[in-house]
Amino acid sequence: MPEAARQDLKLHGCTPEPLMAYLKALGILRLVSEQKDPEALAWWEDDVFRLRTRLESDALTTFFLGEYRPTPIVTPWAGGSGFFKKDNKRAVQALASSSGTRVELYRNVIHAVQAIISEEEIGDKPQDEQKSRLIRRYRRELPDQVVAWMDAAMVLHQNTQGFAPLLGTGGNDGRLDFAQNFMQRIVSVGLHEEKCPSKQSRELLTLALFSLPAKLESASVGQFAPGRAGGQNATQGMEGEANDNPWDFILMIEGALMLAGAAVRRFGVAESGRPVFPFTVRPVAAGFDSRSSKDESESRGELWLPIWDRPTGVGELRQLFGEGRASVSGRYARNGTDFARAIASLGVDRGIRTFARLAFLKRYGKAFLAAPLGRFKVIERPSIDLLREVDAWLDRFRRAAGDKNAPSRFGATIRRIDCAIFDFCRYGGPGFLQKVLVAIGAAERELANAERFRDEKKLSPLPSLSAAWIEATNDGSAEFNVALALADVHHEPDQPAEQPKIGPIRVNLEPADWTKRFRAWAERDRAVVWNAADLPTNLAAVLARRMMDGARAGCKHLPLASRFSALPEHIAAFIEGYLGSERFDFQRTEELLWCLMLVKPRASNGRTTRIDPGLQARRFPPLRREYALLKLLFLPRPLTFDHKADNKEFCRFAREREAQIVIRPEPRLLPLLRAGQIGEACRIAAQRLRVSGLAPLPAPQRNGLLRDSEWVEVSALGRDSQRGTRLAAALLIPISSISVNRLVHLVCRDRSAAAEALVLPEEGENE
Repeated sequence: MPEAARQDLKLHGCTPEPLMAYLKALGILRLVSEQKDPEALAWWEDDVFRLRTRLESDALTTFFLGEYRPTPIVTPWAGGSGFFKKDNKRAVQALASSSGTRVELYRNVIHAVQAIISEEEIGDKPQDEQKSRLIRRYRRELPDQVVAWMDAAMVLHQNTQGFAPLLGTGGNDGRLDFAQNFMQRIVSVGLHEEKCPSKQSRELLTLALFSLPAKLESASVGQFAPGRAGGQNATQGMEGEANDNPWDFILMIEGALMLAGAAVRRFGVAESGRPVFPFTVRPVAAGFDSRSSKDESESRGELWLPIWDRPTGVGELRQLFGEGRASVSGRYARNGTDFARAIASLGVDRGIRTFARLAFLKRYGKAFLAAPLGRFKVIERPSIDLLREVDAWLDRFRRAAGDKNAPSRFGATIRRIDCAIFDFCRYGGPGFLQKVLVAIGAAERELANAERFRDEKKLSPLPSLSAAWIEATNDGSAEFNVALALADVHHEPDQPAEQPKIGPIRVNLEPADWTKRFRAWAERDRAVVWNAADLPTNLAAVLARRMMDGARAGCKHLPLASRFSALPEHIAAFIEGYLGSERFDFQRTEELLWCLMLVKPRASNGRTTRIDPGLQARRFPPLRREYALLKLLFLPRPLTFDHKADNKEFCRFAREREAQIVIRPEPRLLPLLRAGQIGEACRIAAQRLRVSGLAPLPAPQRNGLLRDSEWVEVSALGRDSQRGTRLAAALLIPISSISVNRLVHLVCRDRSAAAEALVLPEEGENE
């Protein structure tokens, strides 16, 4: 047949949702290709199934009414199948006694099944070993069409069966046996008889194919079409009946044969053969409104249905479903989160543009519904590969959290990670990946506070992540800028060959052994000072602890170095608590600190700061002189004279004093600040600067008397413990050399120091 003579039919009765309509589309393509037009092609367009065939619409209808030969679908291993004593046998008997040529194979299969059951002397439904033996005999003796149905419904293990969520528990959903209902529909539309189809059958078929009006019948549809399942609030009144088009059910079951499973070992997994069905994974409560752990635990699984947009034949489609290929990190996807990652990393067939995700959720009793969970477009997210760094750790955590005796908070933590990963795979962007990193940091924090749980489950801290996480999650916000600078606080040895004497800031937040590269927990680590207090209080405690540990370890300089620096504007926002017209988000900053401390920056990428494009448009609070004065006592390195500066008076001062100005910290300042005595702290700081060689404002009187006490009067902060604690916390936040120059300019007399005359060792730094 010439290509020009082929028809592109729009089958409006076949849509991606509900599941019944999708499977019906597969059934139509399979049956037309196998029984009428081997060159038939199909694809999805505008949520409608398109069929390219030499059949016109009337010819397609005539084919199903007069030529279609039903596949012999039976479940003679389960009660209610029509083959055992207590079963409804009317449909089985009608097909077994029929003389119609279209059901000849069906008739022969029924007789063969009855003979096998008789030989096995089984009266009631088989159990356990008897059932396994019966199924194996069916596979040996029944035709290939029956075996194909069995492959779609179950996978045989050594002594048991594994079931596909698509077809319930081996071809039934609770009391609803799919094969029994399939046979009943065959009989109801008269396919078992040699006579012209009824007008009603034709109308129902055109409804199934082209969505033309027809009256539905009252019948159970099981899990495949939730909108037709009936029950409370299903229609007008208190309760509605289930309704169905028998042709929908027939074509749906025929389409289900495309999704056959297998028992396999994939990528050398050291476990017994497990059932694997196309695009079927374990459920996760992520990516939809209900994120209840009950929905996840009681669900049979998830099915991700591919929606392809180019004409495809049944052979290629069979190969697609046969492979069910969705891989992530070198292995096949195991749950819904893995599947979303596979899509985002293009670990799926490249011809698929969209997936329709659905889950088999428990309704009541043993009944389930195939609930649509939305569409998922196939778009590559390059940053998704960063998750490979946490896969091994997350798998161990997931198994531990899934234990029935595990505290519920760990299950909630895993669900938060899954939801964040799922959202990033769907939408992309630094903001959504940042939520993934924040969720991982929250998981690490839960472990840090659960010594007994992590010891029982042998869970280690998360090893350091690569620096690529920083660039991929940096949104340029003030909270990220401050958290990033804090997360890299560490001790910088005096000589490059020396080892740090105390650990990075991570050791102050959780009991992780930094000497073992954070691959083990530390026992009774006194360096940990983080608790349930607010962020400023905890940061002030960290600063005090690091000063004390640095002095005890004999550190020449304060262990407050960082390869990243916060902007003065962001520090001002931190101290004042607002950012333009918005509040500074301390909780988000704390969450970011807990996750960014897990990242190990490269030496070459330090001090790279992405700035929010709206930074200049925002009105930042002024940087107070109190902070400028105090911060000069909490620098990780001495101030260094810049020989390139054109300042003759300061040059004479520097030659008299040495090239470096060392400012010793004053331990009394932090308790004063936390008590709200900011002015007194500033007075002591001014004295310390003067002793170190700098001359802070205000200048001495003409009679030589110092005016350091005026800091108490000038301070606009007054006695405010909350603001004082924020000021103390801000002293821990690293700043750049240029910012140090700015602070010197704010608090020192021009005669003693100029902003451009004092820099830290890195002279050419750009902020």
